[in-house]
Amino acid sequence: MDLETALKRIKELEDKTADLEEKLYKANAFINELLLKLQNQKDKINIAIIKQFESKTEKIDKIVIDEIEENIKEKKSKNGETHSKKFEGFDFESLVSETRVIEPDELICPKCGEKLIKATEDISYLIESIPGSLKVIKVITNGYKCPKCNKEDNKLYYKVKDDIFPHSILTPSFASYIAYHKYELGIPFHHLSKHIGNTLKIDVSKQDLANYMMRSAEALEPVFERMKLDLVNNAPKVIHSDETTLVVNRQDEDNKDRKKNYVYVYSSSFYDKNQINIYEFNKTRNIDQTAEYLKDYKGYVICDDFSGYNRLRKEHPNIKLARCWAHARRRFADIVKDVPKENKQKSIAYKILLAIEKLFENESKYRKNHLNPVQIKEKRNEDDIKVINQIHDLVFTANPKKESYLEGAINYVKKIWNDLLTFLEDGHIELTNNVAERAVKPFVIQRKVFQTSGSYDGARYTTILFSIIRTAIINCLNVEAYLSWVLSNINVIPIDDLLPYSDKAKRFKIEIEG
Repeated sequence: MDLETALKRIKELEDKTADLEEKLYKANAFINELLLKLQNQKDKINIAIIKQFESKTEKIDKIVIDEIEENIKEKKSKNGETHSKKFEGFDFESLVSETRVIEPDELICPKCGEKLIKATEDISYLIESIPGSLKVIKVITNGYKCPKCNKEDNKLYYKVKDDIFPHSILTPSFASYIAYHKYELGIPFHHLSKHIGNTLKIDVSKQDLANYMMRSAEALEPVFERMKLDLVNNAPKVIHSDETTLVVNRQDEDNKDRKKNYVYVYSSSFYDKNQINIYEFNKTRNIDQTAEYLKDYKGYVICDDFSGYNRLRKEHPNIKLARCWAHARRRFADIVKDVPKENKQKSIAYKILLAIEKLFENESKYRKNHLNPVQIKEKRNEDDIKVINQIHDLVFTANPKKESYLEGAINYVKKIWNDLLTFLEDGHIELTNNVAERAVKPFVIQRKVFQTSGSYDGARYTTILFSIIRTAIINCLNVEAYLSWVLSNINVIPIDDLLPYSDKAKRFKIEIEG
């Protein structure tokens, strides 16, 4: 193959890839819109569900609970595993709906060939989730000894269990049941504790539930870390970023006077095959943690005007910022609302708003005409550049009244002007940061229920679980079934196969009606 033919073939493949990206964008954007509508409906339903879990005298907006706690109220056994004090002597026997007997794989002594005889019986209890309910399972683990060799070495033979939660009533299905009710339905731990007590007659405290979620988050952390890595290495080279507040009850000594902590949210582009939402807890709003996370990232970060992102760019020259045009538009739209109709044509704010709206109109045409990222970049630099020049002239020649709302809006645009133009460089970049803002919304809604986190560790474990659950949701998975499967296989199946967007996870996909 000669050079000319090779270059032609490369161009054909690039065009084909760009067309496939356009189709992928369209599919992901469509699913996102459906999920947004579904989320709005679920929010109303979830509030109704929460009311069923609370007493009639309690108000939702007064709920303040301790999240997953740093100091766990458990005692350590000799082998280092944990047993909850609460369950010592609890009458599980009356609640057993299934009994499992675990025997060794072989009942022949490997040393002398003698038939083993039963020597011990260890009884434990598990709670498993079944559709719509929970059940208690009695587990009898039989130990055997050799009647001949036992006199010498006193060795016991029993089947080694590979439980991810050893010496605990917790199972993958029970863990997923708790996580689903807490982090998708928004049921606070103390209400869920009452519900389990009323329906199953098992006294599982909110502290027990918090501990179970902590252990689940620890088990799932490898999945979380791989998701973070995949987002940094995303193919379109675009990450949407935003942040929101979270109050932690117990601050460390260095932060004892701090009133707010933060959760940063990082989202993949609709052009990315792997749809990912990462939620990461930060003690402060400063960009240190984000800078560390993105130190090896080479691409664009779509964000708002928060000045901390300037430091991110300064420390990592391979990162380029693309500021959100929707934030700029909103400032002028708010001003125009109060401008009398007869004065609008003379209003600088109105003229700037109309010009910005033209950018959005053009963008809508590009999507409607199914343009791929390469074509979008070309059209932007043909059509949008004229509008950009118009906005520049209006903004930089304006002489607004001092300390007016117009001056604030003008200065806002001036401050981030160069970053507002980044979208001209690559068709994968969107005009807005709506993707990240939509990802923030579910966490904000959940925060309205639990309001605070009990500790730094609790906040960190909460964001790990929330990241995996929300990523499962945006990939249209049945969350409870998926989590149970992952926890059952976390030490068996490679991490790549356990990710919410992996081929193996597709078995848990649910149909979303649009």
